[in-house]
This record gives sequence, structure tokens and C-alpha cells, in this order.
Amino acid sequence: MAAEQFSMFENASPAKKAGGVSTITINKTINGKQQSVFDHWLIPVFIGEWMFGPKVQDEKIISLENTVRKNGEFDFRVNRGGKEISHQGKYLELSIPNILEFSWLESSAPEVVSLINVQFSEVGDKTKLKLTLKVPVELDADRDEIKNIWTARCKALAEKFK
Repeated sequence: MAAEQFSMFENASPAKKAGGVSTITINKTINGKQQSVFDHWLIPVFIGEWMFGPKVQDEKIISLENTVRKNGEFDFRVNRGGKEISHQGKYLELSIPNILEFSWLESSAPEVVSLINVQFSEVGDKTKLKLTLKVPVELDADRDEIKNIWTARCKALAEKFK
């Protein structure tokens, strides 16, 4: 291939070629019944015990509001480093207690929307969780941090069931 033919690949990452998203997958087995684990994703008092706060990051919960139904919206607010950060989204699929899919955006980057799909399957007294994040390529530089945060969240959730 001539040097000028390589130039068309210089700025194209595999994620850009695959529709502009990068996929992150996290699998976790939790020692709890499927319905109970599913509920922990939707009920604000439970969300506040594992998704946000000191178990995940250095932050304090301000408010956790959501409307649990298809196309229902949520707004989770935390204080992180003296700044109020809002995590907002809409429930796109709600198949209780099997699938939860929602959009996710943070006030620090309001034009960048991710898609999160969580699948729950019960195996005996345990629940297998498969979390798939579809993150826009604009967040590729933060990919490891995003994965680490969601891994910490899943770990904190699993600890609720020990």
C-alpha cells in the first residue's frame, strides 16, 4: 500500500468504524434472588446504597429521583469535589426482572449520551448480571475510568447481598 493510502486510516479508530460507540461489558454473579437484585437498580433508597457515594467515589448523594416505567426518567445528583453532578436518563426497556436498559448522561458532558443494558438471570439463589455499556467515542479517553466506576458499583451491589 502506498503512503497516501494509509492516510485514510489515521483518524479512524475501530470504535468509530463500528458506529461511533465503544462497548464495555461487565459480568458479576451476586448472591441474591433475581427480583431483589433487579429492585436494587430501581428503588432510590437501594440505589443510594451502592451506585453512588463513598463506596464508589469520593462523593455525597444530594438526591435520587426516578419514575420507574418505560420512558420514565431519572435524575441522580451527587456532590463530587464541591461540584453538583447530575446523572440523568430514561428507561428505554423495563422487562421485570430480566432486562433493564436506559440512557445515561452526566451534567459534566451533557451532549454525550451512553446506553446501558443490564441483563439479569437467576441461577439457584444467585443472580448473574451482565452489564453492557455503549459509550460514545467522545468518551474513549475515559473508557478505563468508566469501566472501573461501573465495576466498583457492581462490587458494591454484590456486597449488599453477602
